[in-house]
Amino acid sequence: MKRNLKTTVIGAALALALSSPAMAGETRSVGDVREDAARQVAMMINDPTFDAALREHMTKGRVSLADALREYAQDADTMARVDMTDELRDLDREAIRLRGLDGRIGSLLGLRLHGLDASVTPASLRDVWTAAIGRDPATGEEQVLAYDTNGREHRYAVDAVPDIPMLVVESDSPAAVQAGMAVVNETLRTKGLQRSMAPGALSKSGAEDLTLLKAIRLADDKEPDIQGDAEIYAIVSGVGPDGKAQVITKDMNWLDRDKTWYTPGQDLINWTNYGTNYVNVQFYESDGNTDFKNLGATLANAVGDVSTLVSPGAPAAVLIAGVSKIGAKIIEAMPQSATTNDDDYVDSFYVIERGGNYGTETKPLVGAARNAEMVLEAHKVK
Repeated sequence: MKRNLKTTVIGAALALALSSPAMAGETRSVGDVREDAARQVAMMINDPTFDAALREHMTKGRVSLADALREYAQDADTMARVDMTDELRDLDREAIRLRGLDGRIGSLLGLRLHGLDASVTPASLRDVWTAAIGRDPATGEEQVLAYDTNGREHRYAVDAVPDIPMLVVESDSPAAVQAGMAVVNETLRTKGLQRSMAPGALSKSGAEDLTLLKAIRLADDKEPDIQGDAEIYAIVSGVGPDGKAQVITKDMNWLDRDKTWYTPGQDLINWTNYGTNYVNVQFYESDGNTDFKNLGATLANAVGDVSTLVSPGAPAAVLIAGVSKIGAKIIEAMPQSATTNDDDYVDSFYVIERGGNYGTETKPLVGAARNAEMVLEAHKVK
């Protein structure tokens, strides 16, 4: 009886979604794709074969939809199963395209357990709700669309989700952000905002100057609990050897929780990429809607109209003003809304100087927004 009710209630919702104007030509978002995938998974979750395929490939509460479907398809002995599998695969491909990751990753959509111990795979998922994060069509604000075990639809604000176990459809992952940063950097290079090593970038001893991120802590990672782990990236900006803006993004997929100290020792700044001794470092949290091709274009447009700023040999005050201007342009261009699922601003560190050590374990360097604190250490590679 439960399965029939679920099929009837969700089936009607899915039929409505697939016949909506959005499918007929209106702009689709990644949130729309996640919601469609959640409806489809909710229809399939009572199938013991699909349930088993999800649990078989679940690791630490997460499962790639593509992996589960690959196994499920082997037992797809009815046309209905084949059709549902094809629908989800089509949605996965659509999500990849909408995130600007065509040809970069083989799959994107996944499912994450929320409200249960992720270290233990449940004996069954058929009593778990299915959910996705999308937007309220009337307000544009984030909301959670959820289907209970009887197929009834529920909608919640992201900060008001009930304490109920859910399988949440995701379109973000460390692999996606890593691939996305590659797309962004390629776009920046194409636009002339990443250039080769600056003349004289090596120190007098012939060493390569780096600034290492020794430790970092975020007070707020800007990721609501229902959305799982944060996906943080850095934008390092300064002046290239030709006096124009130089912008490089850095993937930081290990930085996934707030209120926790991390000690990565990551190469945050390679000074051979810059023509002056000053850069900005800005942190953002990548949410699951970002089109990485558009992000690269946004950054390029933000600073690309800043004409030749300064000669790398100009006085320090002039260099600092130019570098600060680039950082301000980036802040202005990036999405600002905390109520929509855009990349969220985390913090900024302006005018980091080559060769400088910043912060200590007991007194770290604090960002402009006072949300991030970190320790930086100069390092030479011979």
